[in-house]
Amino acid sequence: MRRFFILLSCLPALAQAAIEPANGELAGVWQGKLGNADITACFNLPSKYDNRGNYYYARHKTPIGLLQSEGQRVWNEVTDGDAKTGSWQLAQPKNNQVTGTWKHPTTGKTLPVSLMLVRPPTGEEQPCASAAYNTALEDFPKLITSRPLLFKDRQDRQFRSLRLADQMTVELLAPGTPVAAINRQLRAVLPKTKKDLAEYFEQRRNFLGMNGMMMEDELHAEPSFWSARHVTVSFYRWAAGMGRNGISNDFRTWDLQTGKEVDVWSWFGSKSQEGTSDMSPLPPKLRALLFKDVVQDDECKTDYQGRGNYHLSLTDSGVRFWEEAYGSGCEQEFTLPYAKLAALMTPQGKAALLP
Repeated sequence: MRRFFILLSCLPALAQAAIEPANGELAGVWQGKLGNADITACFNLPSKYDNRGNYYYARHKTPIGLLQSEGQRVWNEVTDGDAKTGSWQLAQPKNNQVTGTWKHPTTGKTLPVSLMLVRPPTGEEQPCASAAYNTALEDFPKLITSRPLLFKDRQDRQFRSLRLADQMTVELLAPGTPVAAINRQLRAVLPKTKKDLAEYFEQRRNFLGMNGMMMEDELHAEPSFWSARHVTVSFYRWAAGMGRNGISNDFRTWDLQTGKEVDVWSWFGSKSQEGTSDMSPLPPKLRALLFKDVVQDDECKTDYQGRGNYHLSLTDSGVRFWEEAYGSGCEQEFTLPYAKLAALMTPQGKAALLP
């Protein structure tokens, strides 16, 4: 009798176990509906610690991560932001079909989920990295254009940002043939064909395969200096998953009277290093001037005597020379008035920078 009672008491737990999601069976690419919306979902091969997946709506094609933490039944949606967008509970797949429920994190609203397996796992390939999941995501993307923005609150100096996939630039909103020429050069950094996006698509597949999420580089592009004669645009990138070493910040300067890009280092008798737009070793006389009154710690004296590559940035009050910061505390930064640098400028530099 006691054994019969124990068996009966276990029945709810056994029933619960019968609908436990089995990620090994979920692994693959699925298509179906979330509510009335068509979706495609993928679930990667099971992991020792947690399980990863992803899905996108046929209308929007924006990948949304799915994470099932160790020992949990629920799949939580994962995005770049902190806000939770929803969670899934899925029954055990049967006959290559799976059903479940999507739930809103705050309102509690639920929608049915119904999926059919369209591509099982192949070898060691992660389903979320497969062509079956990604091909529909790899259409040529639309250009994203911001609203008009003001440079330092000046109505006469407006621009807007342009982003296409993993490239970002700006467009100057000003009349004139030289500005039109500059805008053509600024737009040239944007991808033009799907071939230009091959590396971007490959990176996205790799991230989806590794952690079920689409991770993208952090990008910013905006004017950092804008005078009556010159405009400098800053291009910032923090490569996804690369830590501090993945940060780059390039400055490109154009002459607003001619529409031509200029190498600002040429105004000091040097030139930008290949592969950069604004970095160069300091010319000896300039280095001597900048370091004239600098007192450095002993640990900085060997490697930080101004012999590395420096950025050169124009400001309203003078020229900024600075090294990339990597946390050592040895990096140097200087801003000198234009007049104080006059003796070190070329004739072209004096014409460009001095009143």
